[in-house]
Amino acid sequence: MIATAAPGDQAFLVELGVDQPIGYTRANVADELTGVDVVLNLVGGAVGVASLPVLRDGGLLISVPSAADIEPLRAAAAGRVRVTGILVGPDRTSMDAIAALASASKLRQRIARTLPLEQAAYAHELGESGRAGGKMILIPDGADDG
Repeated sequence: MIATAAPGDQAFLVELGVDQPIGYTRANVADELTGVDVVLNLVGGAVGVASLPVLRDGGLLISVPSAADIEPLRAAAAGRVRVTGILVGPDRTSMDAIAALASASKLRQRIARTLPLEQAAYAHELGESGRAGGKMILIPDGADDG
């Protein structure tokens, strides 16, 4: 498995089981990889188009962030690779499965910071910027975050 993340997150990727971590701020990832079977694009936008060259002929690009990205990606792929999207939504079966994984301590997450609920707008801005560095937890105003 190959995964990209900020240079400071490479060790975390290895802890998660990634075989080949790549810092996305380095040279173009497409210059370092070829013949990849599947790309799971969790970022969207230009990352999807930039991922096309790393895929082998007949490979698969799965884009999660937006269904709006799919048609332009298919056009850019020009039939060389398959492009599809995943619409993620809550349902009882999925939520039960996630709860079971959490109960079995099989989920790993990085808590970047804990903020008071009154800073929800700031937390949202930080998350949208891509600079959060992990999950943010909002706590009720006046609650102890310890």
